Amino acid sequence: MSELTSKAEIIGGALAFLLLLGRQVQTGTRAGWRDAAESHRERADALEKRMEQLVSEVRALRVENEALRTEVAELRHENRELRDHIDRLIGGPDAAAQ
Repeated sequence: MSELTSKAEIIGGALAFLLLLGRQVQTGTRAGWRDAAESHRERADALEKRMEQLVSEVRALRVENEALRTEVAELRHENRELRDHIDRLIGGPDAAAQ
């Protein structure tokens, strides 16, 4: 009987130790996952903020690009008019057609 009792004490102690160890591992794992989730959340928030900045910059660049396209079109039109005027003055290709 004493042999059975001593084996039960050893097994009981081992089980208690394993349960305690299991809880520590589980708690550590939870904390690790919690830390990882928080880190990912912070990174996602930073990326979202950067994305909003980039979208804003792209919109501003599109507005500026459209203004520049309009300006280039006006300059090309003025250039064409100037070339036509010079051709008329010196008797170039367009002067012969008139």
